[in-house]
Amino acid sequence: MPLDETPLGLPVAFDNISKQLKALWDSDTERTRASRLNFVVYCQGTDLLKANTELISRLVRTHACRAILIGDCPAAQPPKVSAWIQAHCHLTKAGAKEICSEQITLLAEGLSEEGVANALMSNLDYDLPLNIWWQAPFPALPTSPLWARVDRLIFDSQSWENPSQEKQRLDLIRDSGNPRMSMADINWTRTMALRQAIAQCFDMPQLLAELPLLNRLEIRHAPDARLTALLLASWFAAQLGWMFDHSSQDEICFRDKKGDTLVVNLIHSPNDSVSGVTVRSPESSLTLERTQGSSLFLATIHTASGTSETHFPGGNLETTALLCEELTPGPRHRVYQKAAAILELLLP
Repeated sequence: MPLDETPLGLPVAFDNISKQLKALWDSDTERTRASRLNFVVYCQGTDLLKANTELISRLVRTHACRAILIGDCPAAQPPKVSAWIQAHCHLTKAGAKEICSEQITLLAEGLSEEGVANALMSNLDYDLPLNIWWQAPFPALPTSPLWARVDRLIFDSQSWENPSQEKQRLDLIRDSGNPRMSMADINWTRTMALRQAIAQCFDMPQLLAELPLLNRLEIRHAPDARLTALLLASWFAAQLGWMFDHSSQDEICFRDKKGDTLVVNLIHSPNDSVSGVTVRSPESSLTLERTQGSSLFLATIHTASGTSETHFPGGNLETTALLCEELTPGPRHRVYQKAAAILELLLP
């Protein structure tokens, strides 16, 4: 199917992008250009160009940036780069000038990894940090000069078709790329509200005493969110000092520091992503559940003294909201690194 160029903006010659962007802003005094970072979206093929453009238009309402969207078609011939430019604008308040972020879209056909990297880097705003959302399998060898320039690498481990391979390739990128590069897994952010709710529940006196006695964890997840469930189980293990023992398809066994067994069961659910968890000890249980479409988690606590219920924010699982969280300045996910080390043991 031919590419629909309409959503991509104004077609321009690749070697004329900077001049055309300058002309775009010089011609309109009613709009103000704003940019705090470079935000690159890398995808393969052309199928995601329209959807990613729509996502960028929403994202820039809270994160002004120079956005560069790349569609990589390495098998296409003859080699060439097509380019488009556009501005995404919004009003900050009634009567104010429009605040705008610029988007450059590149379609790279028949280029090597180095050629794609050069096409991208020649259009960066070099005074600003580089955040890249990688929407494809990682390269087998991180030879591209791009990795030395990236400040924050964003990815979504839930989409990995070969998790063990992708984790190994990600480690190579981390070890050989920019030493200041931070990793941001959207899949980790997807569980943030649930992790916060669990932690707050175990701050309650009636559950805090049960923490050393936990012996079973049940995680309910959608069929395509198994890796999300494994990441949540790895967080439990990292925070509580559990050591991996063995696993089967839907059951993982850990041991605590006393040598006692702790069992994690993965249970399929029709709801999106991870819809709930149950944590058990011999004398208590905590269940957090979010029904389809709800914005809240219902926490049900059973202890020897009785049963109680409370609600916690369920978080926003929409992709734009998750990306906004990942683009927030600050140190990234030290606890995630501990959980990821355990997750690697659980991958086939």
